Amino acid sequence: MVNAKGFTHTFGYLLGDLSVDNGKQSVAMVGKPALVSTNVRKSRPFNVAIMDTNSERLKTLKPVRSLDIYDGLTNNFHEDGLFSVSIFGRIGEEARDKRFSYIPIRTEILHPIIYDRLCRLKGLYKGILSGKEFANWDEQEKDFVKADELSGDTGYHFFMAHWRDIEFKETKSTVRNLRIKLVKKYIDRATVDKILVLPAGLRDVEIDASGRQTMDDINSIYWRIISISNTISSTSVGRNDRVLNVSRNSLQLAFNELYDMLENILKGKRGFIQNKWASRRVFNGTRNVISAMDTSAAELGSINHPKYTDTVMGIYQLSRGCLPLTIHLLRSGLLGDVFGSSDGNAKLVDPETLMPEFVKLPSDVHDKWTTSEGLESVIVSQSDVPLRNQPIMVEGRYIGLIYKGPGMDFRIFSDISELPADRDRKDVHPITLIELIYLSGYQRWNTLCTLVTRYPVIGAGSIYPSTVYVKTTITGEVRQELDESWQPMGPEFRAPEFPNGSDKYVDSLIPHPSRLAGLDADFDGDTASANIIYSDDALAEIRQYFTRKESFIDTKGSFRAAPATDTVSLVLRSLTED
Repeated sequence: MVNAKGFTHTFGYLLGDLSVDNGKQSVAMVGKPALVSTNVRKSRPFNVAIMDTNSERLKTLKPVRSLDIYDGLTNNFHEDGLFSVSIFGRIGEEARDKRFSYIPIRTEILHPIIYDRLCRLKGLYKGILSGKEFANWDEQEKDFVKADELSGDTGYHFFMAHWRDIEFKETKSTVRNLRIKLVKKYIDRATVDKILVLPAGLRDVEIDASGRQTMDDINSIYWRIISISNTISSTSVGRNDRVLNVSRNSLQLAFNELYDMLENILKGKRGFIQNKWASRRVFNGTRNVISAMDTSAAELGSINHPKYTDTVMGIYQLSRGCLPLTIHLLRSGLLGDVFGSSDGNAKLVDPETLMPEFVKLPSDVHDKWTTSEGLESVIVSQSDVPLRNQPIMVEGRYIGLIYKGPGMDFRIFSDISELPADRDRKDVHPITLIELIYLSGYQRWNTLCTLVTRYPVIGAGSIYPSTVYVKTTITGEVRQELDESWQPMGPEFRAPEFPNGSDKYVDSLIPHPSRLAGLDADFDGDTASANIIYSDDALAEIRQYFTRKESFIDTKGSFRAAPATDTVSLVLRSLTED
């Protein structure tokens, strides 16, 4: 294991120049910038510059070219392999923890940070690079414009032939303008033809007690890169030839994955820096202050009454915690109907007439509502609390209308002329952000499960599986969805927590009261994490767990969770921290 000083020294070589001066840090990274917390209470951002891996600084390093671990049938490491003694040094030597190498990929691909920022600026770029979307180069616009298979072109070669000439259009978005600034700043070092390899000592082959060979997962990515690059001839085609489109895209994806893995080591998903000096981060989950649950109900067993197995979560926290699912639900719901046109038009609602009209959208606006990156920004925008209850506007128009009748029913539609004569127009309003997110998956949210964890872990009660109950506003409404004939749909189409239009939202984690003792939690700012589970197999396993007695009774015959808390034990534990 590399100590903190050795780790910092090693990553200084890997990522660039890392310095610490009175608590301020700067780092030149191989890949994209990252915000890394060096203080639990106050995060300081790194100042980031992209390392030039095509410079003279790599000329003293010997490259890795072989997929073999060993030389033939011997136990000697292959001279050109990922564990070569001549490249990285002998096992046990300090050099093996510090000496880098590189893989010559025999072509040029984009730096991961440049690739990431380009794809975030316009989703079409990613489609062209992968060969999944067609486009033309517009000399007047100085940008790629979407086209069909007959009139357009695609592929890595086509994109790279024009991308330096793109004139990015700045908007009022500070984030977009910063991305443009970053791409322009590093345009001269935006491509690489060599990929750095970590010192072998940090990812060496090990033999466990059973004699089985084990190694770090990062080696499989290196092998994939070597395998792809070895298929590229250094003489038969040019390094940027069209025939290399597939190989270059595969190399790009592998390089991106490699960088993400290294960034995760630095930021903490793999644990090193975050576990030592920073706060925990939750992937595909949420971390929030614990609040008290209101267990009262007008009718026991009603659909808006949380159960013993439930943990209550706000829609903002849940929608971010299961981000891939939320994006899918948005695309397959209202947004699919509004932005699903293949010609880039959107079916919006005129705010004066409340009648539908088709609008040709600017590419950046279209990308915001159709790409994963854009929809992620829409979901994250819930952090701006006043925005949640505002009508969603696109190019000065609504994305849809919603009817909320006095009979506790609702319907999403886009044409006021569809409103029956017996329905009051004053009950129609433009759909808001919180309504869009909640209604896109109101049939799915409460079918999910989560693993709740309270740090530090003090016992079995600190981690427990739970079903999910989602809330929007503190007091929600049970509303029935109407079909195209404005008739009630089946009982499964009842939204148990329809937002009531107030600005009082649930933004905390609310365990069932019987779980508080096991969590050693009260309501003075204690926090807990909730990792969202939504794969079919995992959900079935948790539901099956709740049908067995082991989920309620421990091995001593006592209840695993109980509403009563031993006050004396709680006070003594708080006083002694034991």
